[in-house]
Amino acid sequence: MSSTRAVRVTVMVVLLLAVAAVCGLAVAVSARAAATGLAVVLGACAVLRALGPVTAVPAARSRRFDVVLLALAALALLYLAPWGDALPTATR
Repeated sequence: MSSTRAVRVTVMVVLLLAVAAVCGLAVAVSARAAATGLAVVLGACAVLRALGPVTAVPAARSRRFDVVLLALAALALLYLAPWGDALPTATR
């Protein structure tokens, strides 16, 4: 296996394990902790996409588009995470 392919497979496995850990966090701790964890994962993906080799990191669009979208999603989740455990209010 080439080194580029090995790095790509490693990145994908780590990403899969991170998402599984966030799901476990949601079950074991709270939705707030899971949202914060997912924001951290998205932020790490943005940094990896910005600084990592082009062939090693999964891409959807251009590098700039991917980094901006991942960073905005991470910031949105960090902003919304405190309301993850909020109870819905009763309406009439």
